[in-house]
Amino acid sequence: MEALVTIVAVGAYAERQYQKQDGSSEYFKSRGVTMKRGGDVIYGEMTGELASKNRDTQFQQGMPYIVKGFWKHRTWGDNNDRHENAFYITDLQTL
Repeated sequence: MEALVTIVAVGAYAERQYQKQDGSSEYFKSRGVTMKRGGDVIYGEMTGELASKNRDTQFQQGMPYIVKGFWKHRTWGDNNDRHENAFYITDLQTL
């Protein structure tokens, strides 16, 4: 998905350590961004190297940006009866 958005808020860069299935440790890197597209407010996350690269980037609130990313769906709950859509940012550039 590619969309014209304005930045509402940008979260701090975060690294969370986790243990992989092979027993080695790795860090999950992320930075969340709340954006507005028309009347919709969307939360998306930059992850991995994109989050690291933009850890200190100062995104300007209220300014137009082009966001690229993809949606991912997951189900969970005792009977897989809960649903969630998550937006993962792959690029965020000023207009």
